[in-house]
Amino acid sequence: MKILSLNQIRKMDQYCIDYESISSIQLMNRAAKSCFNWIKQKKYFQNKKNSFIVLSGTGNNGGDGLFLAQMLHLYGAKVSIYIVNISNHFSNEFLIGKNKVLRYNIPLKIIHERDKFPLLNNKSYLIDAIFGIGLNRSINKYWKSFFHYINEKKFQFVVSIDIPSGLFMEKNHYDFTGIIKATHTLTFQVPKLPFFLPTYEEYVGKWNILNIGWKNDFFQKMHTKNFYIDNKYIYSIYKKERKKFSHKGDYGHGIIIGGNYGMIGSVILSAKASLRTGIGKLSVYVPYCGYDIIQNSIPEVIVITDKKKYWISDIIISNDININAIGIGVGMGKNPKTEYALESFLIKIKYKKISIVIDADALNILSNKLELLNILPKNTILTPHPKEFYRLFGPWKNDYHKLDILKKMSIKYKIFIILKGAHSIISTPYGNLYFNSTGNPGMATAGSGDVLTGMIISFLSQGYSPKKSCIMGVYLHGLAGDIALKKLSKESIISSDIINYIGKAYQNINI
Repeated sequence: MKILSLNQIRKMDQYCIDYESISSIQLMNRAAKSCFNWIKQKKYFQNKKNSFIVLSGTGNNGGDGLFLAQMLHLYGAKVSIYIVNISNHFSNEFLIGKNKVLRYNIPLKIIHERDKFPLLNNKSYLIDAIFGIGLNRSINKYWKSFFHYINEKKFQFVVSIDIPSGLFMEKNHYDFTGIIKATHTLTFQVPKLPFFLPTYEEYVGKWNILNIGWKNDFFQKMHTKNFYIDNKYIYSIYKKERKKFSHKGDYGHGIIIGGNYGMIGSVILSAKASLRTGIGKLSVYVPYCGYDIIQNSIPEVIVITDKKKYWISDIIISNDININAIGIGVGMGKNPKTEYALESFLIKIKYKKISIVIDADALNILSNKLELLNILPKNTILTPHPKEFYRLFGPWKNDYHKLDILKKMSIKYKIFIILKGAHSIISTPYGNLYFNSTGNPGMATAGSGDVLTGMIISFLSQGYSPKKSCIMGVYLHGLAGDIALKKLSKESIISSDIINYIGKAYQNINI
C-alpha cells in the first residue's frame, strides 16, 4: 500500500469528487459514516447511556466531526459538541455540518480563546475533529494549554479523525504540548507517515484505515517513495506453488556463518528459521566447539567448522559448494581474528554474484571499520536494530532525520537496510522505504533478529530478489510472532515460538 503525501491525498479526494460527480459534502458524509460504523461495532456502544463529546474545529476535519455527531445522535447516543474556534476561517463544509446539528438541537458550545475551559466528563467518549492532516504550524499558548487540559482529563476512549489534532503529517515537532493524545486514530484510505515513527506512538494510539471510496485507477498512478507492506502485496509476490517433480536443488543452498563459544544458539535459531522458511539445503560455518551441538540439534544442516575451537578465525568455503545466499554475523563475537576473517571474506566475495545478509556482530565489526562499507557487494542486506544503526551511521536529531539517514546510506552504498523494530523499515538502494505491518512487542526477545536473518537467507536462496526477500522476511517474521501471541502472551514469547509458527504464517497469506 502506498503512503501518500498531503498534496497527493488532496488530489485523490478531488479526483473522487470529480470522477463520481459528487460534492465534497457527500465525500465528507462517507468519511463520517465510516467512522460511525467503526464506533458502532464496538461493545461499549451497545450501552445507549454512553455519552460522546465531539471537539470540532472550523475546517473540513471539523465538518467530519459534526456529521459524525449527527449520526451518533440519531442512533440514540447522548452527544455534546464543542466548537474549538482557533481560527475565524470557516470552511463551507463546516458551516453545513454546523447547521445540520443545530437543526437536531444537539447541545453545542463555542470555545473562544481566553474562555475558561469547559468542564468535561472524562467518562464520556471523546471525538477529536479539531484539525486534519493539513496543519503545519504550532498553535498558540492558550490552545496548547487546552490540549494539555484534554490530555490530563485521561479519557478512557479518545478517537481522532484522520490524524490526532496538532500532529504534523510531514515534518517533525519540536514542541509536543499541542497534540491530542488519541487512544484510537481513524484514518482514511492510507496510513500517514507519523504513524510509523516511535516519537508519535503515545499520540496516535491504535490506528485503523477506513475506506471512503477512492478510485483505484488514479491511486495506482500516484508515484511515491514510501510503502506499507500489507497482506495483499505479500500475496502478489509469494511463490505459492512448488512443482510436483521439484527437488531440494530447486530451492537453493544457503550458508550461515557465525557463532563463538557460548553463542552457538544464535546459529541454531537462524538455521532452524531458514529451514522452516523453505530453503532447499543449508550449511553452517561455526567454530569447532559448535560441531556436536549443531549436529545433535539440527540434523538437517551441513556443518563446516573453523580450524579454531572457540571463535571464527578464517572463513574458508570450498569452491565446489554452490551457494546462493550467505548470512554472516549471528553470535559471531568480535575477537580480533574474527574481525580480520570478516574483512578478508568480504574482499573475497565482492565480485561474486552471491546475495549476502550481514547481522549482529558482523555489523558491530563494520561499525569499527567503516571503510568496509565501501567493499560490500551491491544489494547486500544489513539488518541492524536501532543501536547497531546508530553505531554504523551516527546519531539522528529526530525520527524524520533518521529516515533521511536510512535512505541516504542505502543509496550511497547501494545496499538494503532493515532497521528492526516496531514497523521494521526496509530502505532500498533506490531511496524507497517499506514499513512492515506485522509484529508485536512480545517479539522483543533475545534471538528474534537471528530468526529474521535465517528467514531472509532462505528467501534469497529460493530465488526471491533482495528487495522481496527483505519484505517477505519481515512480514512473515512478524506474522509468525502475531500468531504466537494468540496462543501465548507478550511476556512469554521466545524466539523458538516465532520459528514454530512460520508454517502457520504461510497459511495466513491470503487476500
